[in-house]
Amino acid sequence: MTVAEWHSTLFQCIGTIVSLLALGASIVAVILTYKNLSEMRKQLSEQQNQYFEQNRGNLIFYIQKSSIGVTHDLIIKNFGNSPAKLLSLCITPDLDWSKAGHSDVDEFNITKLNNIFLAPQQHIGTVFDFTNFEETELDVEIRYSTCNKEFREQYKVDLNYLHKVFTLEPKIDNELSALKYINKSIEALSEKFI
Repeated sequence: MTVAEWHSTLFQCIGTIVSLLALGASIVAVILTYKNLSEMRKQLSEQQNQYFEQNRGNLIFYIQKSSIGVTHDLIIKNFGNSPAKLLSLCITPDLDWSKAGHSDVDEFNITKLNNIFLAPQQHIGTVFDFTNFEETELDVEIRYSTCNKEFREQYKVDLNYLHKVFTLEPKIDNELSALKYINKSIEALSEKFI
C-alpha cells in the first residue's frame, strides 16, 4: 500500500466516522425535537382546557335562607363566563311542594324546569319552606350544556346547615341609614327578579 492509498483510506475512515457522528447527532436532534414538540402539544392542550374551563358556563344549584320570612330560596345560577342551557335538575328525595305554604307554588317547582337558557351571572329560583321537611340531605343532579358540550354534576346539599345561617339585622340610627338600608334592600330584591 502506497502512502497515497494509505492517506486515501485514512480520509475515507475519518469521513465515515464523521458521517456516523453526524448521523448520531441528527438522530439525537430528531428525538429531542420530537420530545419538545410533544411537550409543546401537551402544554397547548392544557392551555386550551384551562381556557375552556375559565370561559364555559357553570350552572350550580344551591339553597339560601330567604331574607324575608322562614322560607328558603332554591336557586340555579350560571357562575360561568358563557351562556348555559339547563337540561334537567333532579333532587332526591322529591320536595313536597304541597307543603310549600302556597297553593299555586307547584307550578314554580324548580325541578320541572328544563331547556332554560341562562346568560352568565343570570339565575332563576323559587322559594320553599323546609319547616316540615324531615330529610337532612338532598342528592342533586344537574345536567346542562355550554360551549357545545354537555355536563352532568352530582352533589349533596346538607339541610342541617340551612337553619344555622347567621344573619344580621341593620342598625338604623337616623333617616340616612334607613334610606341606605332601603336602597340596598331594593337592589337585592331587584337582582332576584332581573
